[in-house]
Amino acid sequence: MDTDNLTAARSRLLRWRENPAAMVSEEFHVEHIDAWQVKALDAFASRDPDKIRISLQACVGPGKSAVLCWCGWNFLACYGEPGEHPKGAAVAITWENIQDNLWPEFSKWQSRSDFFRAAFQWTKTRVFAKDHPETWFISARSWPKTASADDRGKTLSGLHSKYVLALIDESGEIPVEVLKAAEQALSTAPKFGKILQAGNSSSLDGMLYAASSVQRHLWFVIRITG
Repeated sequence: MDTDNLTAARSRLLRWRENPAAMVSEEFHVEHIDAWQVKALDAFASRDPDKIRISLQACVGPGKSAVLCWCGWNFLACYGEPGEHPKGAAVAITWENIQDNLWPEFSKWQSRSDFFRAAFQWTKTRVFAKDHPETWFISARSWPKTASADDRGKTLSGLHSKYVLALIDESGEIPVEVLKAAEQALSTAPKFGKILQAGNSSSLDGMLYAASSVQRHLWFVIRITG
């Protein structure tokens, strides 16, 4: 890539880092982004310490999984530095859920973008940079159906980087213990670290409800109704 094209690419990625909605519009060709989705994307880009943990409390089918994927692709495209690559993990209430819902969304949006198809590889368990497949990724993770709450919590362990992301879909019934490992990644004071969860408020014991009650001071909450 010549100097002019490299400068233009760098400028574009920096702009997308500050304005993920622009990336969604330009690269994924989304003509209308809902106001709540723009709010979520802006919170994802924000360096405000009150927006490190973002909770999307939604009705059924408004596009919350799409937002998680948009943030995931923005993270992979726009963050990192030499020797410090972005590392992320995605979970849902069951392995079948992530494989049937959130993970195909990553493939769907990648298919709309020449850039993301050229730079990244989607597989059934990982999305990774073709130039750095071992160190620049988001992985799909889960736990056995018989796993205890503590064992489920270990699923997000092992994210060590200056740039870390945890995506938690259908979190209404996921126990709060799952957050512990994600919080460990944030405790190392990464240069950029976010936890995003989304789901329907179907249980008083899940982490989605906790984000609007006992942990409300920790979360930036966006409520989406029909």
